[in-house]
Amino acid sequence: MKRIFNLLLFISFIFLFIYLIDQEYIIPELENLLALIISLALLFAGFLASTFSWGVALRVHGYPVSGRKALESHGQSVFAKYIPGKIWVILGRAGYLASGKKEVKNLSFISLKEQLIYIWAGFLISAVPTIIFYGFRWISILVVLLIAGLTLFLFFKKVHDWILQLFWRIFKRTVEVPLIRLGASLPMIGSVLLIWICWIVGFYMFMLAFSGEITPVMMFAFPLSVCFGIIAIILPGGLGLREGIIIGYLVLAGLDTEQATTISFLNRLWFIAGELFIFLLATGFRLGSGKDSGLRE
Repeated sequence: MKRIFNLLLFISFIFLFIYLIDQEYIIPELENLLALIISLALLFAGFLASTFSWGVALRVHGYPVSGRKALESHGQSVFAKYIPGKIWVILGRAGYLASGKKEVKNLSFISLKEQLIYIWAGFLISAVPTIIFYGFRWISILVVLLIAGLTLFLFFKKVHDWILQLFWRIFKRTVEVPLIRLGASLPMIGSVLLIWICWIVGFYMFMLAFSGEITPVMMFAFPLSVCFGIIAIILPGGLGLREGIIIGYLVLAGLDTEQATTISFLNRLWFIAGELFIFLLATGFRLGSGKDSGLRE
């Protein structure tokens, strides 16, 4: 599994490089350096919280791991999202820890469950401010429908089983999606909410660094863009979709199109800086430990 993980890591860098050279970023004038510094601190804190959340998910499901191994597996697979198909970011961190095919399957299942909670929580956080500010426009209706659908599918067994059975009847393929027990998953939900708090407030400070016309409601463009980007499985890292959602949200909130476009694309660089931070931190721990990957010390 270690060779596969290293190959996955290499391929993810190729797709990241292709993405970066295809983009044209307009760097605006920095208006508030302190806000930018605070935004980066919150961004990095969010990535540390995402490592913590992965560790919590593993422990809840009977796979206790050290903080170092949670960091290494999560941090070194972070760029896998730029490979088309979100399955790679799920498989990457699971493959790092697994010592056999059975563990790969079990850990991938846990990783998927945490990702589903992450998406559900992101939409849930965005719902109320989006509805209050925009009313029942298309984006509000879509968010409400997604929250209702995800809640029924993830937390209610009858609906969960019915949808999986319907999928099999239509596509003649069996898919395994975890049913989430709300009580048992509360620690995971709490840790995921911590990630979102860090990143949403961080995104708000990031926008303030480049524009004085930012209002608090605009920060909820970030979780919406990330969640829709994850759902768009065929796009590497949600490329293009995330930026489009941020632009649309900010324009509806009153920001001019040029500023919204600049912030949306610069936000991708900001987030990549966070990914690079957690990747380098994980790599440093891995090289410093000099130990093989795996669940057991």
